[in-house]
Amino acid sequence: MIEKRKLRVLHIVIYLILFFATWSIKELVIVPVWFSQFDELTWHVSEASIKLLVWMVPALFLIRHFQDDMWISLDDMFTNKSRFSKGWLILLFVLFPLISALFIHGEIAIRPGFESNILIWMVPGVIIEEVVFRGFLLNTMLKRMKVWQAVMIDAILFTLIHFPIWIYWGLDVFAIILNGVQMLPVSVLFAFSFIKTKSIIVPIVIHLLWNILTLLFVV
Repeated sequence: MIEKRKLRVLHIVIYLILFFATWSIKELVIVPVWFSQFDELTWHVSEASIKLLVWMVPALFLIRHFQDDMWISLDDMFTNKSRFSKGWLILLFVLFPLISALFIHGEIAIRPGFESNILIWMVPGVIIEEVVFRGFLLNTMLKRMKVWQAVMIDAILFTLIHFPIWIYWGLDVFAIILNGVQMLPVSVLFAFSFIKTKSIIVPIVIHLLWNILTLLFVV
């Protein structure tokens, strides 16, 4: 049993190394050379397709493969009816981008050049991210460690996976640190929403809400 458990942990570690390495190469090498030639529609379709193959497919396979070691099963996390009644959390996700915009810019304004069609492409990305980081990684760690440890590791990993895109955007060190500091507590809230409800739908909804508000308003 111990050896089997160690082997499963090794599988997850290998998955994480390959996952982070593949995504970093995609963001820092492939996107600048290849994606720069695409029109907007082709770019979004390619981005969603690659994310599906690199993030979603391996995660779903591992959830099924390690289903006995999951805190909650794949079927249950999509079918559990949420008993989540923490209205303050939804309010927090609504107010935080607005307060940030007011604090940084002195006003709450719609981002210049905002295009509503970007919201269509945001949905599959959010679903994929939540299935991987909450549905698989957090779900696995909750069976092996204390809740706060699992939540913090999951939040750190979720924050780190954004570093390649921030580097690609050309953000300086200060901006990357600032984004990371903001992303970490948000990731913790995503994680606790999954734990409290035992449903992947809830973190998907609040993650989508967060992305929409931060994209819509100048922050």
